Amino acid sequence: MRRDQAKQTIGILRDAVAGIDRRHAGVGGAAWTDGSADGGASFGFPPLDDVFEGGFPAHALHEIRCPLTRDIGAATGFLAAMLVACLKDRQGPVVWIADPAARLESGEIFPAGLSMFGVDPSRLLVIHPAELKSALWASDEAAGCHDLAAVIFHMRGNPGLCDMTATRRLMMKARDSRVFACILRQAGEEEASAVATRWRVQARPSLADAIFEGGIGPLRLDLALERNRHGRTGQWAIAWNHRSRRFEQVPTHYVDRPALPFDRPHGAPQTGQVVALDRAS
Repeated sequence: MRRDQAKQTIGILRDAVAGIDRRHAGVGGAAWTDGSADGGASFGFPPLDDVFEGGFPAHALHEIRCPLTRDIGAATGFLAAMLVACLKDRQGPVVWIADPAARLESGEIFPAGLSMFGVDPSRLLVIHPAELKSALWASDEAAGCHDLAAVIFHMRGNPGLCDMTATRRLMMKARDSRVFACILRQAGEEEASAVATRWRVQARPSLADAIFEGGIGPLRLDLALERNRHGRTGQWAIAWNHRSRRFEQVPTHYVDRPALPFDRPHGAPQTGQVVALDRAS
């Protein structure tokens, strides 16, 4: 009898959680749709594509965050690769709205650097609001514009203005206008929001360039899908190949270190010897 009551209680709790998710996703209990049903995007990287049945939902709000400011370059690189996957058949400008606090710490976006990921710099429209409230307002207005291809809201930390209500509004506008929208969160923690996916990106050590001696090799990332409305999450170690413009798998057991020497011991010698001394009387 107790077991049946426990199962019944669990079922009631699951229905309650599902109802809360439906209210957060839309208004009036409408069914959740995020653009994946009409043909989603593909990363061209099977480990990521397998997570999203029916394709990655391009017409929705997503979040890419890096816990530390030093990783904002890696997070921006992953965002650029995501833009290429989501905008293959979409024309129009890409609006980049930067919070003043984020610009102060990480600097300005370098449009020409996006070309190595396949993003046309001429499509980029950069907006520099004077305050966070204006940046959020500009993002909200841009997400509802049908003539845009994408809206990027670059922000720092976890400000109270960007709460569940604000992200729900951005999600609904991006879905209705069929625009790719993304919050690029710099030095921020995970928090409750209405985003379809949330990614955590951190930089990994890169190898030397295969062509230019002494140059820096391909971008390497530690990537974690923390939230996915389609259910599945995961973690990957990946590298970006800017020649083929695809992600590649990086062995997680690989450690960048020089080979062991062949002409001398590879370990440091001991600093001293143990000597047995007679006991003093």
